[in-house]
Parts: sequence; structure tokens; C-alpha cells
Amino acid sequence: MRENQRKKLEEFKKIKLIETLDLSEDESTKFFTLYNEHQKKVRAIQRERDQIIDQLERLTRDEAKFNVKKYEELEKRLNELDQELFRNRQEFHSNIKNVLTPYKVAKFHVFEREFIREVNRLIMRRNPINPEE
Repeated sequence: MRENQRKKLEEFKKIKLIETLDLSEDESTKFFTLYNEHQKKVRAIQRERDQIIDQLERLTRDEAKFNVKKYEELEKRLNELDQELFRNRQEFHSNIKNVLTPYKVAKFHVFEREFIREVNRLIMRRNPINPEE
């Protein structure tokens, strides 16, 4: 996704979150401080994951030249990054419990799932996959 499109989607998401969770100004300020920090960490981890996967792509271009040791090193780092993503998500969810009521935390979880589903639906409508091609 282009940087400009990503920023527009993030802004739209923030507006919808404020509306859906009915955040007060104080809640909104505290929540988005945590949310923005979480997203910053997630993007950094995802960038590194993408770089590793790019290395795996180069590594798998020719099976005869495949380097098992390099693969194992990259696979280990991918696993570490996945664990880091999980820990980051746990920390974020723990922190928002200090800002939002349990009801709003629950609504946040539902919002996240539904927002992703809707974005995926829109993408599929715009660029349908045709298995016949």
C-alpha cells in the first residue's frame, strides 16, 4: 500500500474509532498516544519482516544454490519478530485497559475485526481475483 493511501486509511480508521468507541477528548488523547506508539512498533517490525522475506525470496531463486544455514538464520529471526509482534500486541491491550472501560475495550476488539473485514471486502470488490485467468 502506498504511504499516502496508508495514511488516509489510518486517519479514516481513527475517526471511525472515535465514533464507534464514543471516546471523550481525554480518552481519545490517551488512547491514541498508546495506539500510535503501538502502530509505530508494528510498522518497524513489519519492515524488518519484509526485508527478511525479501532475503528468503532471493535465497529461493535457485534451489541448487540454496543455503540452509542462511535459511535457518532468517527463519530464526522471523520467529523472533513474530514473538515481538505478539508481545507488543499484549502490551498494547494491557495498556488500553488503563484508559478505556472494559466495554470500550471489548468494542475495540470487535471494531478491529470488522474494520479489517470491511477493508478486505473493499479491496476484493475493487480487484476481484478470477481463478479462471
